[in-house]
Amino acid sequence: MNYDLQTDQQNVFFRCVEDSNEAIMITNMRGNLVYVNPAWTAVYKYTREEAIGQNPRILHSGMQSPEFYRSIWVAILDPELGHWKGELTNRAKDGTLVPVLLSITPFRAPDHTIIGYMGRALDMTGQKDLEAKILQQDRLASVGMLASGLAHEVGTPLGIVRGRAELLQMLVGDNQTVRSGLEVIVTQIDRISKLITALLRFSRGSDQVELRPTEILKVVNEVLALIGGNFRQDSIELKIEVPPGLKASADFSHLEQIILNFAVNAAHAIQKAIKDGRSSGHAMTVRAVEVADHVILSVTDTGCGITTEHRRRLFQPFFTTKDVGQGTGLGLAIVAKLVSEMNGEITLDSVLNQGTTFSVRLNKA
Repeated sequence: MNYDLQTDQQNVFFRCVEDSNEAIMITNMRGNLVYVNPAWTAVYKYTREEAIGQNPRILHSGMQSPEFYRSIWVAILDPELGHWKGELTNRAKDGTLVPVLLSITPFRAPDHTIIGYMGRALDMTGQKDLEAKILQQDRLASVGMLASGLAHEVGTPLGIVRGRAELLQMLVGDNQTVRSGLEVIVTQIDRISKLITALLRFSRGSDQVELRPTEILKVVNEVLALIGGNFRQDSIELKIEVPPGLKASADFSHLEQIILNFAVNAAHAIQKAIKDGRSSGHAMTVRAVEVADHVILSVTDTGCGITTEHRRRLFQPFFTTKDVGQGTGLGLAIVAKLVSEMNGEITLDSVLNQGTTFSVRLNKA
């Protein structure tokens, strides 16, 4: 059917709104939704029938304060301005946070009387993810340069201090007070040495990466042979859902470190869940599937889950949710760097008090 753009404007404009890739909604003067387009339902996961008659407050995520929303309406109701445009974060029906660029304008009758308001939202999820990745790469590069120099500068004097402490241990005889103090010194130096080792690993350049066809199951079995006993000791079930022969383009050592880090974090999360009272039915599942030209490797636990606030910072260097002395805060930052060096992507899905899944997408070998 051909439309006459001059005589059939109403239908043409309706089709433009219906087919727009921006999420469009219209409310009446009472603030109830009277129209949403297909893009709106796709972004926010509500059907049109579920949305009509509801207040747009169903999209509030809690990320903006009541004062923020009041400032929006101050702008819209200002006769000299009469509209609002800015960024905010909404929440879809399934709980997904959706960052959007939103504009709100009055919707007028033919006599120019305001009869409602129209909101147009551009989903910014892809752009925000890209910005976060770029920021993370810049942060990792800066910290890597600092870490390399710091590790070398600190490592040598620490080695000397440890050596002197061990020498004094041999000279103090049966003086248990002095001996105990020296043991504390040696223990703390060893702890710092582990951090230095992590810093050196973190600052290692990508020229050391060897991408080759790597069998996922072989790497998983090696890691679980190393730490599987710890899981069984805590009555944590280990599930391996990795088909034999499935290969990805990866560095064996990199992949081993990644899986090991995910597994250690899974054990910590499950131990915390047990401590909080969830004492049964715990498992860690390592899964790998082939999707088009990629291999998706995931590690899922039934642990305590990760809060939204912590998820935003999880891959930042030196951020940790573990107790003091139990983690350096470099583990996941190193994982992010290793994944990037293998041209992969890492994602996180977590539900508080239910569990967490870390996934890595790698190129298929």
